[in-house]
Amino acid sequence: MLGQGCCRAVLARGPCAEVTRCSCGHIHLAVGPVTLRLEEDVLRALGHTLLEAIHQLEESPRMPPHEPEASEPPAPEIAHGAPTGGWKQ
Repeated sequence: MLGQGCCRAVLARGPCAEVTRCSCGHIHLAVGPVTLRLEEDVLRALGHTLLEAIHQLEESPRMPPHEPEASEPPAPEIAHGAPTGGWKQ
């Protein structure tokens, strides 16, 4: 929620996320229905962590799909008409 007199400027926007800077100094990272209010140094650290994860994904072979163990409960079924894709901004 924006405070009295606060306004946001968009720093970056993509298909699933948006980063804005509030006039009060906070950085807001919105991913789907979730918004994180961060300080600038935390956003930078998060960016480095995400870049490292992407690098690791590119360098390592893709893992095969998980086969459930006999003792694992079956995955819940998706209700008819329920969304199946990722979050959209």
